[in-house]
Amino acid sequence: MKKLFPALLLGLASRPALAMPPPTVPATLDLAGLHLTLDANARQLVQAKVNSLCRHTASLEARVALAEAAFPLIDQVLAEEGVPADFRYLVLQESALQGNAESNHGAVGYWQLKRETALSLGLTVNGSIDERRHLTASTRAAARYLVRNNATLHNWANALLSYQTGLGGVRPYVQPRDADATQMAFTGRTNQYLLDFVAQKLVFEPACAQHAVPFVPWREVPAAPGQSLAQQAASYAADPAAVAQLNPWLLARAVPQDGRAYTLLVPLAGALPLATMPALVIPTAALPAPNYLRINGIRALLARPNETPAALAERGGASLGFFLKVNELADDEPLTVNEPYFFQRKKESADEDYHVVAPGQTLAAVAQHYGVLRRALRLYNHLPNEEAIRPGLVLWLSHSRPRNVAAEYQAVPGSRPVAVRPPLVLAPATPAPAQPLPAPDNDEEELASINDLPTEVPGPPVQPLPAPSPAIVAEDVPAPTRPVVVAPVPVRPVRPLAAPSPDFSHPYLVAPGETLYALARRVGVRPTELAAWNNISPVAPLRAGQALHLSPPAAEPDLVVSASSNGSYTVATGDTFYSISRRYNCTVAALLAHNERPAPTLRVGETLRVPRQ
Repeated sequence: MKKLFPALLLGLASRPALAMPPPTVPATLDLAGLHLTLDANARQLVQAKVNSLCRHTASLEARVALAEAAFPLIDQVLAEEGVPADFRYLVLQESALQGNAESNHGAVGYWQLKRETALSLGLTVNGSIDERRHLTASTRAAARYLVRNNATLHNWANALLSYQTGLGGVRPYVQPRDADATQMAFTGRTNQYLLDFVAQKLVFEPACAQHAVPFVPWREVPAAPGQSLAQQAASYAADPAAVAQLNPWLLARAVPQDGRAYTLLVPLAGALPLATMPALVIPTAALPAPNYLRINGIRALLARPNETPAALAERGGASLGFFLKVNELADDEPLTVNEPYFFQRKKESADEDYHVVAPGQTLAAVAQHYGVLRRALRLYNHLPNEEAIRPGLVLWLSHSRPRNVAAEYQAVPGSRPVAVRPPLVLAPATPAPAQPLPAPDNDEEELASINDLPTEVPGPPVQPLPAPSPAIVAEDVPAPTRPVVVAPVPVRPVRPLAAPSPDFSHPYLVAPGETLYALARRVGVRPTELAAWNNISPVAPLRAGQALHLSPPAAEPDLVVSASSNGSYTVATGDTFYSISRRYNCTVAALLAHNERPAPTLRVGETLRVPRQ
């Protein structure tokens, strides 16, 4: 997993470097209430990780400073939830204590939680708040996940491994003698995730005990509803930049006034100011300055008329081979004008849940439009190959369609209706979980940022980490001199099927054989949302006659999206310049020029000038 360090760290001052050679891995140690014995092969693997973590002194000092500031808050939450204190080192392994850390698999925040997992653990994830990026809130969610799994496994080492594999995935590693064990033996065949955790403890436990790295302590304070971070920083006499860096969970301009109590992290008054970390020296010519779009959270550029893959790759600062690979393009495949092409690996799930295939549309076009891997779409929809899609097919974009739920077709203009046999009514079954996808190739990222430091400096036998992401600088994109006629990818929203009841305020009684996934599809919501509204597990089977709420118990009013007749449009949550330009059949460059914008940034509720339709 890639871990990125910000350009500014709290409290890292110019003092002598941390005087600590890489620790030697012992044959035995105590961890999370277990007495561990490591054989020679296990010690060799752990030592390689330890050496890698310690090789870059500036990077190690930066992480020690963060750990010194964060551990008191993390330790308090772990103690309250009944989790051993050694699990404090797991947050370093997962994210290097970076609240904005994101993996290629959709895991976000300090504890690398996916959206559906976070919602099931009670965190708020929406357009205004992402509590996966909140230190104490995400720590409490991670602790409850670990406690829940340990209640089944009765072994903290196996509970630790389940944090990576899930409760079902850990079972092949569990031995009958592990339950309530006080001793365990780690060997060269022990899962690398556990060995890496041992390395984190061996490095950071003595490093933090030295108190040799200066740091700024943090404290947690109530957040004032309706106020911005800058306003609240002023009330605590804190540096606004420091407060913003410590609170990436707030996505809106001000703390929501939704009746919930939120907290902020602020540096203690009178503490050291922000200090700039040493920057990696990279030639200026190696740093591109394109105006990236963000699609599914991935950097992308729109192809220009007559632009070749080589030219677009060069404009984005990537090699042709890397560009072709991340966009799943053949060597001689032409680009489609005004379509997005990516400069990061596409994700395994899309922001949207479903898509109706239009006539002439291919699986490759759908995958490119949503920034998702083709193999993920094939897996989610049980497709043997890319030629298996037909117009009207409802594609699942973010999770697997259960095998007991038949493929759905909707009528689309220009296509013949597809005859589909009604699905066989089955007993309630647990929806099929999303199967893990094969790990992507470990090619190195080719874009770098001058302000990033690696969490590790790899050396044999440790595999190299990908390089950090690039600094993004706005670029003036010239508008075309004449309109370009483009055949855009048709995107038809999946219209909810007839609801079981026109009034969702009344409970709905589950029919025999009905599943949570099928009911969520009919209502037009995510299965996890439907499960959360009814306080049930997303994988729990439904019972015939069970009463379910089909709307949230205290739903917030939806933002009104308006497009007036005078050529204006009110920005809604989730909108981008790209999505708005597609709606009004114009280019992003033209929409930016029409609104005199140098960069494609939006605020929810603002008004844009758009072409009249």
